[in-house]
Amino acid sequence: MIRVVNIIPRAMSGETNQDSEPNLAVNPAKTRQIAASAFTRNPFGGANAPIFTSNDRGRTWTAVANVPSQNGASTGDITLRFAPSGGNLYTGILRRPGNLRLNILRTADFQSPALMTVLVDREQVDQPYVQTATRRRQGGAGDRVYVGNNDFTAPAGRTATVDFSLDAGTPPPPGPPSGFVPARIEARATSGQDGPPIRPAVHRDGTVYATFYRWTSFVGGIATADVVVVRDDGGAGAPFTALVDPIDGLAGRLVVQNRRVPFINQSQPTFGQERFVGSNLSIAVDPRNSSTVYVAWADRVGATDYTLHVRRSRDRGVTWSPNDIRTIANATNPALAITDHGLVGFLYQQVVGLGPAQRWVTHFERTGDAFATVSDRILCNAPANAPAPQFIPYIGDYVHVMAVKDTFYGIFSANNTPDRGNFPSGVTYQRNADFDTRTLFGLDGVTPVAVSIDPFFFMVTDDDDDDDDDDDDDDDDD
Repeated sequence: MIRVVNIIPRAMSGETNQDSEPNLAVNPAKTRQIAASAFTRNPFGGANAPIFTSNDRGRTWTAVANVPSQNGASTGDITLRFAPSGGNLYTGILRRPGNLRLNILRTADFQSPALMTVLVDREQVDQPYVQTATRRRQGGAGDRVYVGNNDFTAPAGRTATVDFSLDAGTPPPPGPPSGFVPARIEARATSGQDGPPIRPAVHRDGTVYATFYRWTSFVGGIATADVVVVRDDGGAGAPFTALVDPIDGLAGRLVVQNRRVPFINQSQPTFGQERFVGSNLSIAVDPRNSSTVYVAWADRVGATDYTLHVRRSRDRGVTWSPNDIRTIANATNPALAITDHGLVGFLYQQVVGLGPAQRWVTHFERTGDAFATVSDRILCNAPANAPAPQFIPYIGDYVHVMAVKDTFYGIFSANNTPDRGNFPSGVTYQRNADFDTRTLFGLDGVTPVAVSIDPFFFMVTDDDDDDDDDDDDDDDDD
C-alpha cells in the first residue's frame, strides 16, 4: 500500500509559497500522530511559523503556528523528531531574526498552538538536524536528543558538531545530563570549515553514528571532501571517538576521500532550478543489529553531474564496501531508512530530460539484499522548469524518510500541479484542486491559484490494513 498526500490543508488553498526543504516526524508509540515542516510562512499572520500536524496517520493535515519566528517569514532550516516514548516533539530551527540562530525546541503537545519551549539559543550555526532515542538500555527513561549542526564558532575550522542531551525531557540546566552540550566530532584539519550537513543516526542499543563532509580544500565552487563517519558507544571518555581510522589513527572513519563536491549557491538551469550546495548526506543503522550501517552522499564524478552513492558497513563502521552498492546520476536529496525486518528504503529526487522538458522524478526504492535487487516506485514525476524560484533552495537541500516497525514514512517537495499523470502511485490533495482541468483554486473554490512548490507526505507498507490499533506499543521497550 502506498499513500501520497499533498499536506497543504484546505484552509491554506490560496497559498503560493515555495514550501521546500521538508522534514517529517512520526510518533513511534502512536503512529497516527505525525508532524511535518517546510519553508512555510504563518498562514494566519503573526510572528510564529507553522508545522503541519496529522492525527490520522497522514490522511489529513492542519497547520499549527507554534514555532518562534519572524512576522511574515518562515523559519530557516527546520527538522523535527518525536521521542520514542512520552510524546515529546523536538525541533531544530534556524530562527528569524538572527544570524544563523540555532534554536533547539521542545513541546509535549505537538498540536497545541502554544509556542515550543526553547532549550538552546545561539548563533553562527547552520543546518540543525534532529534525531532522538530513549535511554531504555542504560538505566533511565529520559529522552536522548542529538542535533547535528555546522557550528562556525567551533575552533580551528573543525565545525562538524553534534549537540546532545541524555535527558532532554527535563527542565534544562546548563550542561549534562539534561542540558545540551556540543560535541566537536571533527578530529582533523579542514579548509576552514566542514560541509553543511552533519547527520546523526541513533540505535536503540545506545550506539550513535554521525556522518559529515570534511572539507580539505575549496576552489572555484568545488569542495574537495572526505566522507567521514563517527560513532559513540555511550561509554566513558570523549563522545563520538569510538571509531578510529587506520590511516591516521584519528577519530572518524574516512569512508571515501578526495571527492569533488559542488557548492554553487545559485539556481542551476541544468539541474531543475536547484542549487549545488553539498548538503546531501544520509545515514541509517539497522534496528536489528547496530553493526550494520548505510551511508549515502553526493559528489561530482564527471564535469557537470551530481551523483549519489550508497555504501554499507557490517562491522560498526570499521570497514566499508569498497565500491558503491547503489549509484544514481543527476540526483539529489538522498535519504535512507531501515525497517525492523531489515528492508532498506532509499528516497531520492532525480533530474531527467533537458531544457524545458526537465522533470524532477522522486523515487522510493526498497531492497532486502543491499541493492542487488531493487523495488522502485515513482512517487512524483513533475515539471522542473516551473514555477520560477522564489529563493533557493528550490525543492530543498534535504528530504526525509524513516521507518517505524515495517512501515516507511517520508516527505518530499515538488511542483503542485494537480495532474494525476505526475503521480504514478496516486495522490490525494486537501487544498482545492481540479484534476480534470489541472487547476488549483483558492479557499472559495473558484479563484484560480498559481502553481507552486508543496510538501508531499508518503507512506509505504506491505500491509493493506494501515489502521493503527497499537498506539501504546513502544519499540524501545524490547
